[in-house]
Amino acid sequence: MSTRHTLTALSLVVLGLSSGTAEAADTLRKAPEWRLGLTSLTVLRYNPLGLEEQLRIGVQKRLYEDEAPAYRDNFVFFGLAPKINPAFVKLGPSIEVQPVSFFNLRIGVEWVRYFGTFGYLQSFESAHDDYSDRRIKALREDTVDGKPNDLKSYGGGGFHFIVEPLLQLKFGPVAFRGKVACEYWSMDLREGDRAFYDPTLDTAVPRTGWVFTLDADVLWVSEFGLLAGVRYSMVAPLYDKRAVRDGESIEIPENTHHRLGPFVGYTFFDRGAVGFNKPTLLLIVNWYMKHRWRTGGDPDVPGGAALPYIVLAFRFESDWL
Repeated sequence: MSTRHTLTALSLVVLGLSSGTAEAADTLRKAPEWRLGLTSLTVLRYNPLGLEEQLRIGVQKRLYEDEAPAYRDNFVFFGLAPKINPAFVKLGPSIEVQPVSFFNLRIGVEWVRYFGTFGYLQSFESAHDDYSDRRIKALREDTVDGKPNDLKSYGGGGFHFIVEPLLQLKFGPVAFRGKVACEYWSMDLREGDRAFYDPTLDTAVPRTGWVFTLDADVLWVSEFGLLAGVRYSMVAPLYDKRAVRDGESIEIPENTHHRLGPFVGYTFFDRGAVGFNKPTLLLIVNWYMKHRWRTGGDPDVPGGAALPYIVLAFRFESDWL
């Protein structure tokens, strides 16, 4: 089980939801020079099903002091960003540079290890192969296509490199946010397999190669902690000849998918750099506009309907300096 990236894709509150009180506003103006802290994001997801804890732990240093909103929240961060769930663990260093409030760049490297639980890892001879929910479920059984399944679950691992630029702008109560993730994967799969199914990305990922994602939000941000808006998401794997069988095309546009729908969030309070801050509840309900298996390709999808993608998450921050 897994979940969509989430301290990355679900960091909806980075735009600075506050309680609207004078005390909170004064605290936010005086951004601390040094911070040592933790951000926690616990996510439950449906379609595909997943449960995950994502952490961000490290040291953050303010680059310069400026009380103007466009420049106030500047910093450089270095730390760890582990992701843990019942199927795998991801662990590695993360660096963020935010020279101005409206732009952030994160670079991370993760060691990835699948435990072999819950029928994961599932890998295939080609990115063209069937990775629908029905096929994934069948591959977890003792027999597949009438033959013994000796590899219904096996441990595997590798490395995952991520570059994530983020742009966020706010005009009055309306905010715009866009994040692109450029992900490079290098995985140790069973012999002969060239791609694997990643439930976080919900597509066939090349054994060695790139996947690009985009999250774009239009938000209404209240003065009392409520956030509401619309999110568009895209996942686009990039294949070369190493991801397919000899003679197969490396162009597989059907493995790119798109989602669109509303989300809502509520931050209960924002007291600045304190021990427990910004407890936030998030709900995302998106529909697949295009997906190889979730919009008609899978016979288990009635009438080819676009099944909803649902995320319920809880996030908080802690500062120890």
